[in-house]
Amino acid sequence: MITKAAGPDELLSLGEGADPALASYFRLMRLKRLYRQGWLKRGLPAVLCESVAEHSFGTALLALLLAGRAGDGGTIGKVDPARAALLALVHEMGESYAGDITPVDGVSPADKERLEREAILRALDGHPDCDWFLLLWEEFEEGATPEAAFVRQLDRLEMGLQAALQDAEGYPGMVEFYDSARKTVVEPRLRAVLEDAIAAAGRSG
Repeated sequence: MITKAAGPDELLSLGEGADPALASYFRLMRLKRLYRQGWLKRGLPAVLCESVAEHSFGTALLALLLAGRAGDGGTIGKVDPARAALLALVHEMGESYAGDITPVDGVSPADKERLEREAILRALDGHPDCDWFLLLWEEFEEGATPEAAFVRQLDRLEMGLQAALQDAEGYPGMVEFYDSARKTVVEPRLRAVLEDAIAAAGRSG
């Protein structure tokens, strides 16, 4: 797994009396140093490759921008934007130690879920709200609530928007990311946002 640098938790030795929130923070900030591996595998220079933490922030920001307090009166209008942003912020926590496992890595969905669950428990070991974080992550994974279903689409929408930016910068291989996003992003407003971004990058399809 290619990273920008060693994880903060590998560089800092906290004393036994340190606040567990500080220990969890440094473990989870591994996500700031973990590249999104799919971009690297398509030849994007590391200097332009986003981190997993940047992707999570982008997804949370989309939750606030697209759900908002006013909503749209349709499916999105039923989504609690604050809870959606929470789900977006925690949805990649499992990659803190599991890494950014991509579809081409040959890891089964069951093994991926197990590795990410173990990673969350490791990252939040000793934190009193560990179970709460884990429940949020499970809610996202299951996709059964309106907020989780919404954020699962945003997860792919954010990837599609990033692909549009990189497409506009002249990097090849972005069409496969568009196609992947289109398979998941089906809510009309979200799909329109995706298609607008693709068109803005100079693509018609």
